[in-house]
Amino acid sequence: MQTQWTLDDIDWRAIAADRTRADPFLYYLVTAASFVESGADLYTSTLADHVRDPVAQRWLQHSWQPEELQHGQALRKYAELVWPELDWSRGFADFLAEYSLLCTPQALNPSPVLEMAARCAVEIGTSTLYTALHRYAQDPVLRDLAARIRQDEVRHYDHFRHFFEAGRGAQAIGRLDVLRTLLARLGEAEGQDAFIAFKHAWILRHPVGAFRDEAFDSFIARLRPVMRSCYPYRMAVKMLLRPLRLNPRLNDLSVPLLQRWAQWRMF
Repeated sequence: MQTQWTLDDIDWRAIAADRTRADPFLYYLVTAASFVESGADLYTSTLADHVRDPVAQRWLQHSWQPEELQHGQALRKYAELVWPELDWSRGFADFLAEYSLLCTPQALNPSPVLEMAARCAVEIGTSTLYTALHRYAQDPVLRDLAARIRQDEVRHYDHFRHFFEAGRGAQAIGRLDVLRTLLARLGEAEGQDAFIAFKHAWILRHPVGAFRDEAFDSFIARLRPVMRSCYPYRMAVKMLLRPLRLNPRLNDLSVPLLQRWAQWRMF
């Protein structure tokens, strides 16, 4: 399978490490993301078995998983070049031991069709996160890497939405069911996944200290002002609304209202 880009397309020699290394926010964001992306193979087979659609199964196994793993490899390489003193492999192994407990068939939506909608929510979270990272980062290499991954995640969103739309016609799935599914999966991604990834990135950086939940709370407090200026609210809202298939006028009215609500929630 040929990915859209490879690690050889990144000019690693151009890294301006001094623009990233001193920023704890970027350390946690890059390292935590590298852990989650590198764990894609944990749940690919479970997800493929659940959706049953052979076309979706082939895409998951031969396109989506290799691209997600490549994201993890690229972010790992960046982290190891900027913070060479850290033992990434040890941190990832500890992360994987805890994260794997979440990657079970029981964690999926009972409806294969709604699980495709739930995956849209995950891709909304990742594509908007990498957009924000691209806007915030000062190192041109990190900005380039974030932009490449962001493009992949938007494309993945389009695929999951296609599979969702292809399957919903045969089932009586209402907009409220879709909205509940989207919001529930967004909440899970922002909660458990982010917490576990941050936790093991923190432990890697503080091998002597004992991790406390307050460290994650402090990180979120630091994250909020960054997100106020860098997060693509309009992009997130428009992606969230597409699976609902609202009529065009209602959709156009909803975007600015939900955008303001999302910005208020971030504040």
